[in-house]
Amino acid sequence: KPRPRPGAPPRPLATMGCATSSATHQQISEPVHASLGPVDPQGNTPDLKEFSLEKLNVETPNIPGDVACCGKLPLAAAVALAPRYKSWMNLNSAEDFFPEELKKAGIENIEICPFPGPPEMPSEEQAAKALQALDRLPRPMMLQCTSGNRVGVLLLLWLAKKHGKSPESATQLAVDADMKFWNRCAKCGPMREWLLQQLPAFDAASVLKPQASDGLIFSQLFDPVTSTYTYLLGCSKTSECVLIDPVLEQKDRDLAIVREQGLALRYVINTHCHADHITSGGVIKKELPDVKTVISRASGAKADVLVDDKDSVAFGRFQLEAISTPGHTDGCVTWSLPGSPGMIFTGDAVLIRGCGRTDFQQGDSGRLYESVHDRIFKLPGDTVLYPGHDYKGRNHSTVEEERSFNPRLTKSKDEFIKLMSELNLPYPKQIDRAVPANMVCGVQDE
Repeated sequence: KPRPRPGAPPRPLATMGCATSSATHQQISEPVHASLGPVDPQGNTPDLKEFSLEKLNVETPNIPGDVACCGKLPLAAAVALAPRYKSWMNLNSAEDFFPEELKKAGIENIEICPFPGPPEMPSEEQAAKALQALDRLPRPMMLQCTSGNRVGVLLLLWLAKKHGKSPESATQLAVDADMKFWNRCAKCGPMREWLLQQLPAFDAASVLKPQASDGLIFSQLFDPVTSTYTYLLGCSKTSECVLIDPVLEQKDRDLAIVREQGLALRYVINTHCHADHITSGGVIKKELPDVKTVISRASGAKADVLVDDKDSVAFGRFQLEAISTPGHTDGCVTWSLPGSPGMIFTGDAVLIRGCGRTDFQQGDSGRLYESVHDRIFKLPGDTVLYPGHDYKGRNHSTVEEERSFNPRLTKSKDEFIKLMSELNLPYPKQIDRAVPANMVCGVQDE
């Protein structure tokens, strides 16, 4: 998780969830309000130095949503925290809550939504009401229960349903966010099981392909030796298709899939000049001379089509747009396919919870950081992100997830540059073979 820079101001509460770290606490451990006035029926004013978020165990983990959460608080502490939030939602009964005092402290939107825990589990009506309140209440928002565990259950359920996450993906999300109820609560097993039962068997992004109603054909293929993803995108109306980042050893498999679906391959696209495998573009051209190879002009490699930033490649009714994202290499391109949601193919610029290395092939950590933050992370959060590699069995992410959870790219630029300089990764096994071959990128007169 990102650590605060020395002397940096507190980070805005732009996260949602129920877990934290000492780093999160350190950056928001100053007294939370300067002047409270009376805060209890006797009119006593607390010593504000007692009320830091660290001492109160108020948690703001790395999940998008601009929501903080907490367990049961003393009245004075709740009032002290009130100026930070536009709304406050409590999952307990009214007896354990101070709505009138919070209203006096300036919070206009207060809601009580009973959301029980074991042995009684939330009913369908209770869960629906709580989820609707999370959608409706303004941010920043405080979400409160007794121990801080049920709020984590509700928040993960809200996020998973909002983005169509399967139980497997929701589990990974909870682990990535280090959510308290998932990782550090021995008694929360029944709640975890209940949550997973509320989710669809498959991710929405895996079932409902962007633009499927318009006839998009999409396949994600994998090379187990290099952990490389290859993408087949086609148009059912015209039968034209493209391959992104195909691997030499998987050429026969890829062309068989193209033929089985009755498609005509038009382009073989490489996101950059790879160092870990050889593209199959060259051998594909031997079999299919009409196919054109594509790579960025900035790569210095040869191909039939050299693209610059904002150039496009069309296949049938669809069009991929090139987004220049240098840093891993000079010639890295992220390919974007508009849709609802859109799709991006990031190559090695952004991986799931990681990024490409920057210690060879014109690598530049600062440039990669800027490319990702200025070009990729400014895309809509629900844009589905398909990486060039994965080593942990994950097949896609979203822009919102990576700009929230990516442990490298959520750091400051200086921290990122330092981290990348200290990775000490081994020399790529195939670089001496792969790079020279990929520099001709399937042009057969070399």
